[in-house]
Amino acid sequence: MNTYFEKIRDHWFIKVTPQRLALLRIATGLFSLWYILSRFDMLHKMAKNIESFEPIGVLSWMREPLSSEVFWWISVGVILLNIGYIIGWKFKYTGPAFAVVALLFFTYRNSWSMIYHNRNALILHIVILGLVASADAWSWDARKKPKTGYKLPNAHWQYGWPIQLICAVTVGSYLLSGIAKLAGDLAWEWATGSAMRSQVAVDAIRKEMLGSEAAPLFDFLFEHTWLFLGMGIMTFILELGAPLALVKRKWGMIWATLTWMMHWGIFFIMGISFRYQMTGLIFLSFFDVERLWTESKKEKANTSFNNELSETASKPIVLFDGICNLCNGWIQFILKRERNELYRFASLQSSTAEKLLVNSKIPQDLLSSIILIEDSTIYTKSDAVLRICRNLNYPWRLATVLLIVPKWIRDRMYDVIAANRYKWFGKQQQCELVRADQKIRFLDV
Repeated sequence: MNTYFEKIRDHWFIKVTPQRLALLRIATGLFSLWYILSRFDMLHKMAKNIESFEPIGVLSWMREPLSSEVFWWISVGVILLNIGYIIGWKFKYTGPAFAVVALLFFTYRNSWSMIYHNRNALILHIVILGLVASADAWSWDARKKPKTGYKLPNAHWQYGWPIQLICAVTVGSYLLSGIAKLAGDLAWEWATGSAMRSQVAVDAIRKEMLGSEAAPLFDFLFEHTWLFLGMGIMTFILELGAPLALVKRKWGMIWATLTWMMHWGIFFIMGISFRYQMTGLIFLSFFDVERLWTESKKEKANTSFNNELSETASKPIVLFDGICNLCNGWIQFILKRERNELYRFASLQSSTAEKLLVNSKIPQDLLSSIILIEDSTIYTKSDAVLRICRNLNYPWRLATVLLIVPKWIRDRMYDVIAANRYKWFGKQQQCELVRADQKIRFLDV
């Protein structure tokens, strides 16, 4: 019995750095601030519609809505507390205050005609983070404490259990969604995909009647009923199987990645955007997100450049398989969508690449990968692709958030595509010709 309780203790009270908890505080705070500011006018127009007021939850005792003037001042107060929560200013007071006020504010917002369940997880995350020590790092309070001899604490279980609780809340929201599907009239028809297909069709018809466009992939997917079968089964697996994400850390990361992809699928199929989910912010607690800001976590490899290449060494260089159709297509994709002319290019088969990599000690199996050389650091496989996306136009640069996905998951998917790139996309006998105005960007042309 003692061993059993020790396992529970070790699993729920893991040692975590204060930076990870702080990053979750900042992320949730920025999202809620964006939501309130972007909908400020809409919320106050809504609050004037007295007939539609139906109080719910902790506000179910209310008989009539607040006056528009009072609601305006409350909204301003919420924004100020939100900012205090983000920067961690006097967090001992602003943290709990914003946690309570956010719960009341969003409950009040949901008291008009429609309950937005997709934001429930955000509010519960804020409540948890507002009541724990999430401002011990990356905050105004932590910045001021060194003057009094304060030292930033190391990894500790007091930062771990709130993150585990946030993961449990996230998982619970999806489990309830799956249970709700089973409890509804359609029940297991969701698993067959027929209910989902009908819902997608109704949504598309409604949008066309209202004068808007259907989702991007509707016309293509609607004809393929077997795809809806697969999506229905996968939806049930991700929702009803969500508790498995709490058993092992790797399972949690895989579940979070697949569920994030599910929401983007919903967007492309139905045009419905769950922003907190699609941005991946709801899943941050499953990953070591602070490693993006920690130099010790970065994989570095120094490389030396010949004097003749010193002029180009100051700019990032992308090396690619010059005879691969997919790789050449990727380079053209970059050229068409880059925000500025940042990168230089060279094929891996060229003498330029050989000179650049002469002292890099890169394993032979990586020499067929996309390689990015930036600031004397070599990035390969998915790291290279995602870092290149940082310089692409919106929405392609949003792919950078995938860097929080464990490298072994990203690289496994990359390896599958790389191993079959010639079979799936073909190859050419020589590097693809480039336009005259692009030649200056290619070091081996």
